[in-house]
Amino acid sequence: MDPFENQEHIYSISELNDEVASTLTHAFGVIWVEAEISNLMKSAAGHVYFSLKDESASVRCAMFRMQNQSLDFSLKDGMQILARAKVGLYKQRGEFQLIIEYAEESGEGLLRQRFELLKQKLQKEGLFDEGHKKSLPEIPETIGLVTSPQGAALQDILKTIKRRYPLVKVVLYPTLVQGNDATEKIASAIDIANQRKECDVIIIARGGGSLEDLWCFNEELVARSIFQSKIPILSGVGHETDFTIADLVADLRAATPTAAAEIALPSTSEIMDQLNRIIIDMNQSTDLTISDFKHQLKSASLRMQATHPKSKLQLNMQRLDHMNEKIEQLPSAQLNHLGNTLKVYFSKLLTSNPKIDIETNRQNLQRKNTALSNAMTALIGNKKNQLNLLTAQLDGASPLQALNRGYALITTEDDRSIKSVKKIKKGASVKTKLSDGFFISKVEKIDSD
Repeated sequence: MDPFENQEHIYSISELNDEVASTLTHAFGVIWVEAEISNLMKSAAGHVYFSLKDESASVRCAMFRMQNQSLDFSLKDGMQILARAKVGLYKQRGEFQLIIEYAEESGEGLLRQRFELLKQKLQKEGLFDEGHKKSLPEIPETIGLVTSPQGAALQDILKTIKRRYPLVKVVLYPTLVQGNDATEKIASAIDIANQRKECDVIIIARGGGSLEDLWCFNEELVARSIFQSKIPILSGVGHETDFTIADLVADLRAATPTAAAEIALPSTSEIMDQLNRIIIDMNQSTDLTISDFKHQLKSASLRMQATHPKSKLQLNMQRLDHMNEKIEQLPSAQLNHLGNTLKVYFSKLLTSNPKIDIETNRQNLQRKNTALSNAMTALIGNKKNQLNLLTAQLDGASPLQALNRGYALITTEDDRSIKSVKKIKKGASVKTKLSDGFFISKVEKIDSD
């Protein structure tokens, strides 16, 4: 049997490695691996090459300069790391390898991976959407604190409340904020606050710490308790650089516990300023209202005076005097008006005499006739000049003029032009035209210049 009978294509090594590399990349995409570094080597260009191994296997890895420089620690042999990588093939040697895009030390790295996975899950479910966020009350009567009774966060919040707005009531829902039991305790405290319905806003608070210390605020149970709360929740966990799942689900996030208290409560001085502004606005509004009433009263008084019977009587007496004066002047005014009208009509009659219009039209016709005659004479002269110029140009371009100057025109016997000696042959007859006739001759010699 022919071993090549069932093979459709014979691969070159380059083709084979290209297809294997493409298959690996598409099959695995981006993956996470946790292993120990060995055989670390750095190139002069800043690239890093090493192996990742566990108890029974290892794989070659490459991390290029840009990714290596973005790390906040140095890679070393024996270091346990969590790495994000692409599966590939070093085509020149046909060696399977990982291209490392990101790495971090194990331990905290696993927690960060869990953080990202939970974040993606809750985000897809819509727990972070702005449409679910509840507004905080402007001036709450009671604040609920979900925090540790022994923590520094509670003392910071109480100091801020005393300084900023001591009138507010405070209800503490004590809980652990670190450790294995903290997750259930925090979720339970939030649920209890919602059952009692005794506060207007809830502050979840804890001081700063490592990712492990704050991990209870990254658990799914706490996130769902915050999301299901009917009372607005303000998150004040850790320092400004710390960020937890609780911060993303909460209705509002504060950088620190102190900042959470400042956001939740108005300032007494700000309230006083606001009250003073309201008093000023009320005084101004009252003054404007009184001024408007005075203006309306004055207008009403003037209207009453205008409608008083005495005012109407005086007005009618003035009208009567005016009408009497017009009656006395009426005959003289009518006579003057008729005289002026007669003068106007007489002037119009003079200006509409047909004899004047006929004379005017005759003069206009004579002027236009003269102008037309002059224009035609000028146009004919101009056309004659153009004709003479074109005739001269045509004569100058005629080949007959060249013949009159002693030149000759050589063609074939059937009057086809000869432009090159390559177009004629020895012994051929040619026709030579002169100014007064032509003659036929035979070609005896051809010489190309």
